Amino acid sequence: MPQPWKPLTLSDARSVLQRGTARLWSAAQLYNSERFPHFYEAYKAGDYLQSVPRSDAVQIFRARAKHTLFLADRARHVWSATTACRLCGEQEETVQHVLSECWEVAGDRPSGWPDKPANEILWCGDRVAMSTAAKIMRMFLRRAMQ
Repeated sequence: MPQPWKPLTLSDARSVLQRGTARLWSAAQLYNSERFPHFYEAYKAGDYLQSVPRSDAVQIFRARAKHTLFLADRARHVWSATTACRLCGEQEETVQHVLSECWEVAGDRPSGWPDKPANEILWCGDRVAMSTAAKIMRMFLRRAMQ
């Protein structure tokens, strides 16, 4: 038989909330570390993402998670019918294409920009390389949205 409702004291209410929050938080951490092991491992390894400006970190995180505004990622979520690059129109608009292949943003890349796979720059790059990659992606999107 259910017990009748009785008001909680402030200290009882706090302890109930703290226990419930701690239980939910630990479950969420376990779930995220299992669901996104590459993010969790990068965080444990001392990822440079913590040392770049917030706007760059957000751009890099979106690129890592494949949730950018590039058409290949949008088509994956059925938000776009085409995947052709909006600037050059030659290849699929992906992070790799924008960072190293699109000739329309070649002038925005610094001289000596590494000709590496995008994942290597986004996951293993140093602070300067990740910030530069974020700036290149932002410049591309500004031009593509005009």
